[in-house]
Amino acid sequence: MAPRTARPDFPVHQLVILSICRLVEPIAFTSIYPYIYYMVAHFHVTKNEAEIAMWTGGSIAAFAFAEMLTGMMWGRLSDKVGRKPVLIGGLLGTGFSMLLFGLAPSMPLALCARALGGLLNGNVGVIQTTVAELVPKREYQPRAFSLMPFIWSLGSIIGPTLGGMLAEPVTHYPEYFSKGGLFDRFPYLLPNIVCSAICLVGAVNGVLFLDETHPELIDQPDRGRNVGFWIQDKFSSIILWNSAVKDGPASASDLPTETSPLLNADPESPPTPPLPQTPPSSSSTLAADSRPSSSTSLSSSSITSKPPQSPQEPVTAWTPQVLHNVFAYAIIAFHSITYDQILSVFLQSPSSSTRLRSPLVFTGGFGLDTQTMGVIFSYQGILSTLFQFLIFTPFVHCFGVLRTFRFVAITYPLIYFLTPYMAFLPHDNDRLLFAVIYIVLSYKTIYSCLIYPVNSILLTNAAPSLLVLGEINGAAGSVASCMRAIAPIASGWLYSKGVENGVMILSWWAVGCVAAIGGVQALWITEENREVVKDEEQTRERGTQGGGKVVAVVGEDAVRFLETGELIVVVEEEGERHVRV
Repeated sequence: MAPRTARPDFPVHQLVILSICRLVEPIAFTSIYPYIYYMVAHFHVTKNEAEIAMWTGGSIAAFAFAEMLTGMMWGRLSDKVGRKPVLIGGLLGTGFSMLLFGLAPSMPLALCARALGGLLNGNVGVIQTTVAELVPKREYQPRAFSLMPFIWSLGSIIGPTLGGMLAEPVTHYPEYFSKGGLFDRFPYLLPNIVCSAICLVGAVNGVLFLDETHPELIDQPDRGRNVGFWIQDKFSSIILWNSAVKDGPASASDLPTETSPLLNADPESPPTPPLPQTPPSSSSTLAADSRPSSSTSLSSSSITSKPPQSPQEPVTAWTPQVLHNVFAYAIIAFHSITYDQILSVFLQSPSSSTRLRSPLVFTGGFGLDTQTMGVIFSYQGILSTLFQFLIFTPFVHCFGVLRTFRFVAITYPLIYFLTPYMAFLPHDNDRLLFAVIYIVLSYKTIYSCLIYPVNSILLTNAAPSLLVLGEINGAAGSVASCMRAIAPIASGWLYSKGVENGVMILSWWAVGCVAAIGGVQALWITEENREVVKDEEQTRERGTQGGGKVVAVVGEDAVRFLETGELIVVVEEEGERHVRV
């Protein structure tokens, strides 16, 4: 069902609810990083320590590969049944797969559990589409699209902390967990139980409080949302009742009802005349070529888009700029997921004193335990959170979306070429060692915080219509998942072969070359500037002069509620219909 109040340009309440749903995934996804190295070793599937990197990459790739197979399907399904059902299903699927992952008695079954999670989860593209439909105005997009990476960063604090602190509880907390019990047989079950519970909480939150945002489905009945409204009303009544008791006794007629005014009028002032009723449905239209009684100025920042194509019409969603942005997203996904995986193996590999013999032929590691890794990855999440919350929006407003994207994409490869040389740091100086680790992580974290949301903004603005954005984001998510499936396996294999032959930089530099390709490709991406229509009279004049005609004037957008005095005009030009506000 549609919200009971007009949705503002920046709907804070709905974005908070969506953020709670989004918070679940990074917790579940990043919780395995601190212990996956030791989990692979626990299953005894490798002949030597160098092969562990391949299996850790496989555990990450299993989820991504399965997600690639179904990402576009979930995106298209969300265009048909709505964003909310697909989002809730993805949360429940993630929770179920995490529980199976913790109960896996062998590595093949653990990989199957990860793959099942990927098959049941298509939330990456759906969430991006939901944000675009909640915040269609371009001036609010940097703020809105930075929110989801901010939430991911927040989850990446909680996830590694849970994984690092709760893994192997019999070893770390023998006073609470005895040997021979369930958690001794499944030493990595406890963090997965907690993550599954968090997934369930996120799903319930979405069912009760998240609005549907699909343009054609926002008016459909939603029983879960009705229950959420009932809960909100009950809490409001309790709060108002307690306030009335503190202020003094009140009669039953003084208590608020659904028809009570929000503001109490002065009893001595004359009664206020009733306001005209606004049609509640977004499908209400005026007849063709009809006009309102007074000329009305229209919003100058709304989006011009095309109506949905019928099945018989050719698909026009895949413009050159859409393809460029999807390709850029795939490259970013490839090298960013690889960095986290290789860094985890690099830091947890057995410590060795490496002397500089050749800048190309060397190996090394630091032998860090699961709890230390949890702290390191939590630092990465804390920095991401602070950067997204305090710096990202003013930074992008200052330098621009496209300029920021190109700068980060071009300079990103440096981190991959420099990181392996941490192996030459003195291993007996922990202060220097961890200072360099945190500096390198800061570089990578800030760049990730910048490039993902600006790429999402560019992709959204390149889409010819919000009504096909679910398909576009679903396809982008599938392509990115394909890269996330290939990258860990390929880089893990290269890392293992490099360590065996004393050339540890092999995988790092290979991924750096992929990032360099993304930097070159960023030069072909442009920022789409949609046409803005100032008022209805200008729209009619342009439509008639250009050979087109105004075919309908609607009173409410399906993506957001209009401000007072706004209208949507559908203009037909050269066989195509354009929606303008």
